[in-house]
Amino acid sequence: MPPAPKPKYCAVVVDDSQDAAESLARLLVLMGCEATFVTHARDAMAEVLTKKPSIVFLDIGMPVINGYELAQMIRRYFDSEAMKLVAVTAYGTAEDRARARKAGFDAHVLKPVDPAMVESMIKTVIEGR
Repeated sequence: MPPAPKPKYCAVVVDDSQDAAESLARLLVLMGCEATFVTHARDAMAEVLTKKPSIVFLDIGMPVINGYELAQMIRRYFDSEAMKLVAVTAYGTAEDRARARKAGFDAHVLKPVDPAMVESMIKTVIEGR
């Protein structure tokens, strides 16, 4: 049997909800990505620095370190060309979207996450289609 094809992209999901993080990571795997997830913001930087993913999906409303703060931390190491950041949140006002952009996010997705939106996000944000 031939080896499985290498995933096209690496993704990291950061969400304090175990179910949400695991579900999104599984969806990304089904879409052909290598995907891991963490449920604590304090573990996120280590995962991002180790994996150096193409894309990171960050929950905004996490305790201790929120997604905005985490995005700013990631941007100290990786610019938007090296790594795309997607805010995954229930906060969807124009002000929330502007705050996400200012923090370094490339895109903004509302919860609950729509699988078609994630697929579109990968094509748009990473592949530029």
